Amino acid sequence: MRMRFKLMTDLARYMSRQKRAGKRYFPIVLMLEPLHACNLACVGCGRIVEYKDTIRDQMPLEEALGAAEEADAPIVSICGGEPLIYKHIVPLTRGLIERGRHTMICTNALLLERFIKQVAPSPYLSFNVHLDGMRETHDRVVDRDGVFDTCVRMIKLLKDKGYWVQTNTTIFRETTADEIEELVKLLTSLKVDGMLLSPGYHYQVLTNDIYLKSDEMPYKFMRVKKLAEDHKIINTPIYLEYLTGERDLLCSPWTTVTRNPQGWKGPCYLITNGHYRTFKELHEAIDWEFYRTKQDIRCRDCKMHSGFEGTVALDFGKNLRDSWKMVRYYIS
Repeated sequence: MRMRFKLMTDLARYMSRQKRAGKRYFPIVLMLEPLHACNLACVGCGRIVEYKDTIRDQMPLEEALGAAEEADAPIVSICGGEPLIYKHIVPLTRGLIERGRHTMICTNALLLERFIKQVAPSPYLSFNVHLDGMRETHDRVVDRDGVFDTCVRMIKLLKDKGYWVQTNTTIFRETTADEIEELVKLLTSLKVDGMLLSPGYHYQVLTNDIYLKSDEMPYKFMRVKKLAEDHKIINTPIYLEYLTGERDLLCSPWTTVTRNPQGWKGPCYLITNGHYRTFKELHEAIDWEFYRTKQDIRCRDCKMHSGFEGTVALDFGKNLRDSWKMVRYYIS
């Protein structure tokens, strides 16, 4: 299977409960950023630029755990910044697991060895290792030699110790389709539990031109779609068809909400109009339909999974053919 069975069943029950209650705008994933500091300076990262004035801020542990309760999403992605720098990362992870949250730690892998000595494998815990290509590409993107080799070594260590391991790869303009295939085959040989491949988002605070434009995505993601037939790529088949230009999708930014040391970030994980004191204030302030229909100019070239995979999840069951396609895909 491409995803844990328990995560899929817990998610299905949660969404069914929300819909029965008549709720339309509810989160599926909480992107919990307890800090924005990082031990790398990746060329495509907007966070370390956007939050440069507050880069040393860290969320109190009680506030981080409280954010998970406030959003009440079944999945919590601990990100940042590099979350393993966060001084409360061990009690935060343990606390989320104890509360039955499916907890994913998004990491560059440099500090993993220290962390796993303190937190044992759990059916609620997974790691999402950042890997943006083969050795030359990845080390260039993270601006440090040797990081690719560290990632490979840490993936092997995590798998040996029984942790659930996924990878997250951003496909840039210079990433070739052949390199994508080489990386997918390498990760398959390492027995990773899932691979997420996504086009990057051109943050407004960055001046580089490394990201794919909408009309450049279909060619490269046709290769990804083909590779998904034989490898554990966890992008949904519906989302892949959107990336290849075979269908259109609306965005559901409310399905992936972000909490960081400055508050609840809105309107979405990628765009910042403001920060709100409470989750309730965030929902009351945002015109979700405006962003759902991609009317903001900043949404023009965005096809990031954070909003569109949420749409796929919400639409499950509406179309029999698509639903059967999803079922067959995830149990394969």
